[in-house]
Amino acid sequence: MLMIDYLKQWREDMPEWLANYQTGDKVAFSDFMSGRVGFYPGAGYDGFLIETANQAHCLHSYLYVDYDCRRTREKVEYELIKKDSIRGYHSIGRVEWSHDDLMPQGDFPVPINLLAQIEDTQAYKQRMQDIQNIQPFCMMEIYERDQDRDDSWGAERLAVTYLFDDGIATYFQLFVMKYKKAPWLFLLQDNGFGGNYDRFGKGGLLHLIIRKYEMYPKFVIVDKCPYGIWDGYHQIDHVEPDVRDIDDIHQRIRTLYRKDEK
Repeated sequence: MLMIDYLKQWREDMPEWLANYQTGDKVAFSDFMSGRVGFYPGAGYDGFLIETANQAHCLHSYLYVDYDCRRTREKVEYELIKKDSIRGYHSIGRVEWSHDDLMPQGDFPVPINLLAQIEDTQAYKQRMQDIQNIQPFCMMEIYERDQDRDDSWGAERLAVTYLFDDGIATYFQLFVMKYKKAPWLFLLQDNGFGGNYDRFGKGGLLHLIIRKYEMYPKFVIVDKCPYGIWDGYHQIDHVEPDVRDIDDIHQRIRTLYRKDEK
């Protein structure tokens, strides 16, 4: 069974705020977070999460987070809009949020006992300092399906939020502390050349946070994760890995995992 076909079991109705959206409307970040959310830290412009979940009709809201000084607002706009990276859809509006819109009561301090377990605490401190010194941005693009596409192509509308921030800190601040809900679908990929101070996979700070607060995503797509997925997940055996050629030598193999039921 293909990954998309398996995920079709969990079809999500379009959130009311998205169905009622009209170009120019103001949208609260809490509205975006009110339904299921697909989360991809260190995403770059990889559209796999959107493509897969959208065709399965299991998600409408996607949060892409990346910390890379080269990923300027203009570059993101080019990749997401001008380059038409979401095929079969056109933008009907953009909503921009400030840090205060996301965290009106301010950030929550990360527990010292968790930070003490990071292999490179100095790199973590430097990352947090860099974020303060660089103007971050958070923008949501709302897409509507082109008229020549039908329901088999994907949802009628979808919302993609791109946040310039640290992926692990975002998980802790937004999912764990602010909204107290885990992403419904998570794409787990540890990029060896991403400049991260710590891994996303097993044994890293994100794993410690997820385990301490029991904030586990329901489904995880795993790719290029040498440390492995966090404890408490099993690969869905009857779902075939998604295998795609990157170039003449390399392949991208992504497998679907589900949280164990207690």
